[in-house]
Amino acid sequence: MIDIAKLKTAQDWLEKLANGINPLTSEPVKEDDIINNVHISRCLFFVSEMLKKVELSESASRGRRTFWMSTKEAEQINILAPCGIAQFTKAVNEHIPADMKPLSVTTVIKWLRNNGYLYEAKINEKHKTNLPTEKGIQLGITIKVQQTPEGKDYQRVFYDFSALRVMLTNIESIAITK
Repeated sequence: MIDIAKLKTAQDWLEKLANGINPLTSEPVKEDDIINNVHISRCLFFVSEMLKKVELSESASRGRRTFWMSTKEAEQINILAPCGIAQFTKAVNEHIPADMKPLSVTTVIKWLRNNGYLYEAKINEKHKTNLPTEKGIQLGITIKVQQTPEGKDYQRVFYDFSALRVMLTNIESIAITK
């Protein structure tokens, strides 16, 4: 049997590392740190998502409830802005019961796409990313160009206070996104 608590901790730490955050101190790592390499970061996000799927699968077999949160509950959550989508879902998931499945990054991104705030952009033959639409930019979704240690530019998407508020206000709609 899989230890869900250890799996969740590993997934949280991978997500932090992928976002350039030291999981032990919650401080940003240096810009030239290998963890900020775009290829490593993407790999960590992939592994994090796979662990999340394992966790959801294991949780489903244990009878965990589907994620749900009321708008009133969500409005009580304080999230430091600007932040990435992984930090948003982590902050939300810290306020749900242990017997509930967590809100996933994928679900939030689907909702943002369905509502015209993000679109999927092709980076190259193998890679895609989510970027803000004009509507998303007006909401407070921004792109920061960062550089890998090798000198290659890549884009990271950040959500400011107004964007986070809109997501929290629409948490019920996000929860039912398919």
